[in-house]
Amino acid sequence: AEGKIVPVEITVNLLFNAMMASEKNKFLIDGFPRNQDNVDGWDRVVGNKAEVLGCLFFDCPESVMESRLLERGETSGRTDDNITSIRKRFATYLHDTMPIINLFSTQRKCW
Repeated sequence: AEGKIVPVEITVNLLFNAMMASEKNKFLIDGFPRNQDNVDGWDRVVGNKAEVLGCLFFDCPESVMESRLLERGETSGRTDDNITSIRKRFATYLHDTMPIINLFSTQRKCW
């Protein structure tokens, strides 16, 4: 309830345990990894116990994203769907997530 981020090892262990408990052997994990800490945590916890085939990258102009999120905010009840929060999230995305997209892209693992 304090709004703190869960340590990456906990997140990765939860993901990996769910994968191992599943009868499936291919997974699409939405929104992960978001940053280098997520990549490093995955490598530490999972390592070569699972093969990461790649990521899906959907390019959306900032103006379109702002418009969609502001429209969502009209009915979602989310207090963070305001222009200030949206722009801050986009800046965080550019700073933290785009380097991961670029990493996957250089490994030919980005579609």
